[in-house]
Amino acid sequence: MTEQQIPQNAEQWYHFLSEKQPPVRLSIIKRLQKKLADPNCSVNHLSKLIKSDPLLCFHVALAAGRLHDEKQSEITSIDHAIGSLGMHKLEQLINSLPSLRLNPASTAQKMYFRAVANSHHAATQVHQWLKQCRGGMFAEESYLAALFYNIGHWLLWYFAPQHMVKIQIMIREKNVSPELAETRVLGCTIDGISKRLLSLWPVSSLARVTLENSTPLNRQMILQLHQRALSDPRLDGDQLRQLNHLTQQKFFPVKLGNLLALTANYGWGTEATLHLIDIINDYLRGELNHTFAFLHRNCVMASRNYHVAGTLAPAAEMLMLESDLSPTYRLTATDRKLFQLPHDKSISESAKTNATTTVNRPAPPQRVAAEAEAATDQPATGRISQDEAASKDHQQNPAQEAATLEIPAKAQNPAEAEPVVPPETQPAIRTAERRTVADADFLDKNLYRQYLQRFNELGDYYSQGAQVLNDLLKALIAGLGMQRAALIILPPKSNSLKVVKATGFADNHPLPHSTHILGPKSLFSRLNEKPGCLLINQTNREQVRTMLPATFSRHVSQNDYLLMSLIASNRSVVIIYADRDNTADGVQTFHHKKFKDLCNSAGRCLDHVYKLRAGAKK
Repeated sequence: MTEQQIPQNAEQWYHFLSEKQPPVRLSIIKRLQKKLADPNCSVNHLSKLIKSDPLLCFHVALAAGRLHDEKQSEITSIDHAIGSLGMHKLEQLINSLPSLRLNPASTAQKMYFRAVANSHHAATQVHQWLKQCRGGMFAEESYLAALFYNIGHWLLWYFAPQHMVKIQIMIREKNVSPELAETRVLGCTIDGISKRLLSLWPVSSLARVTLENSTPLNRQMILQLHQRALSDPRLDGDQLRQLNHLTQQKFFPVKLGNLLALTANYGWGTEATLHLIDIINDYLRGELNHTFAFLHRNCVMASRNYHVAGTLAPAAEMLMLESDLSPTYRLTATDRKLFQLPHDKSISESAKTNATTTVNRPAPPQRVAAEAEAATDQPATGRISQDEAASKDHQQNPAQEAATLEIPAKAQNPAEAEPVVPPETQPAIRTAERRTVADADFLDKNLYRQYLQRFNELGDYYSQGAQVLNDLLKALIAGLGMQRAALIILPPKSNSLKVVKATGFADNHPLPHSTHILGPKSLFSRLNEKPGCLLINQTNREQVRTMLPATFSRHVSQNDYLLMSLIASNRSVVIIYADRDNTADGVQTFHHKKFKDLCNSAGRCLDHVYKLRAGAKK
């Protein structure tokens, strides 16, 4: 397939969502950073706060899961994940997380937190069931699995709200079953998307197993389980043995808890919900009235333990009397402004007609050092300062990407997809590059051109400086073909140079995240004051060496390398180091030129981002 298209099946949605990072509430990030500022802070002090927020739990579990994955082991609880990371890694993670301040007029953001709260409710129910009927066996592991079982719902409400609105309309207004509605809109079920995502993210092996074994718990099996709960004599011996085996599986309560949370979402007193309660009562071996009370107490616990101001958790709604009211699920005028959408009547066509891709809503300017340190390997937002403006005119959100970003069907990563650019600009870039250099001089010419185009679009893809810096490193390494690159900052009124991020270096290399004291005639001080791009080669190596800290120069390439300062908002943002160590041809004139072009474009993009954020603050 050569035509670009919107994701239409689980595999394409997986490629689109696999590098997304669900943002965490800004308030909880600020509380954690305040605790971290306390010199007496320990892991135990952070643990309670982390466990109070499912989104924080996800990021912590993912970071810890990746560490365990390297050792071919697994995390089995949130406490296990927190302990595996330790204080230093937790602090790094917290300071790099994408954050979000809820806009109470945004349906998409409120439904995003509602989906998270729904998962938290399911996990709370499962945890309490196992404590009551299994003495707590596998309770923590099952809590983790139930919490992340519906991860696809979280990401789709934040990154593809238009599609989720269509699904809600079909379910609530046209009485279409959830599975059929999801398949019609997304080309697959959300469970299918969650399964693919959890095959990539090692946050819970039990959640992955539960999704992989979701077929036995289909409608027919639910009916038979309900018959078993009622001691229906129509069930024969083989069917009973199969059902007994199913209920003993570790994944069974995880699946059942999520079924309850999702089904009760559409009515606590519906027939489907009441059938599930009968099954749960049978699983708990309790009295039906006691089970009802027990489930309601768990609802209270879930809604109390995780609350987002301005939203009503599904668990809290389930405690209320039956009514015809339903949560607001249509996008508002604020959402249309956030995502640059047409009027509601055109919402079904917006995915085809809108060609604009946006990213997380802008935040006010931060210190340069904080932005550079917030950079991560994924193109996610950095920290947002507490005085973030609530200006509606400047808010943006990556949710629109799912409806507007076009992804090739065979793309292995959404970042590999050619960006949507105006037809009059793309050929001009191709023509110029074709005249000046052969394809072989790039490691990946298309990827280099993609990031260059993004930078030249002056911030359309970015709302945080950290995002630009992340993509610059990717373009240098994966596109231009540099072997190693680093981001270096010189904080204001400081003589200490700090390497805040590096890529391509060996694990035990001393340069990444190192600090160096500058001398009185430092080259870095000059680059920090005035823009410049230097190729350090055999001709000027000795002269430059005298202007660099000895602790820095002894660890850089002994061959040619490049240094350049990025200037934005009339100040130096960061100094870029890059080399082609251990390559046959080293740094050539071609690499010097393309390195300078890319960094200049990134600098202009940073300048544009800072101006947008300054405007939002006003």
